[in-house]
Amino acid sequence: MTTVEKASERLWRRLNFFGVLAGILTLLLPFSGAWWHLTIGTDGGIFSIPASPFEFKFLIFNKQISTAEAVQLSPLLWWLCLAFKLYYAYLGAALLAGSLLSLSEKHAESAETLVRFSSLKLLWLVVAFVVVLFIATFLLNSATQLMGGALIDFSMPYIVGTGKFAMFSGNFRISSPINEGFTSTFAVAIIASALGIASRIYQKRISSV
Repeated sequence: MTTVEKASERLWRRLNFFGVLAGILTLLLPFSGAWWHLTIGTDGGIFSIPASPFEFKFLIFNKQISTAEAVQLSPLLWWLCLAFKLYYAYLGAALLAGSLLSLSEKHAESAETLVRFSSLKLLWLVVAFVVVLFIATFLLNSATQLMGGALIDFSMPYIVGTGKFAMFSGNFRISSPINEGFTSTFAVAIIASALGIASRIYQKRISSV
């Protein structure tokens, strides 16, 4: 192997491939749609909520509430989702930049700082998202038990699965299934989180060489 080939090999070994992939996926995730969905009813549902940390949509008979209506309904939630979207797009860009900067020994310290800062943030977001869904389901199921099923009775599955929804008014009763589940975008988030962990480990290896 020639000197040039050896130098080229050393250079490519310094590239944090895990971080490059994780950075690209993290950068795209805020704009890739829902991670999880809740649907009441069949054939598209009477009511459905596709959700992620970056956006919440409300659909009634497959008709989406407009952005202006969503802002009026919950302005704090809308602005919070926007802030998350911009912040994680920034983290993806930072992880990508740090992973590419590792090629340069001159910028090795900056590369390590950027990777260390951004590599695990998506993992914590994925964990927090699942925990929030679990807690929200627990509280809603507890609330309907306290109400005793007087007007509304529902049993929500914990994050994934099928439950039931029923509404009573005198002798009138409406019942419908509740379906919940993760989307393929959530699987991408898990893959990006795993790559983020790998990028942090690999960056330490690069820095120690």
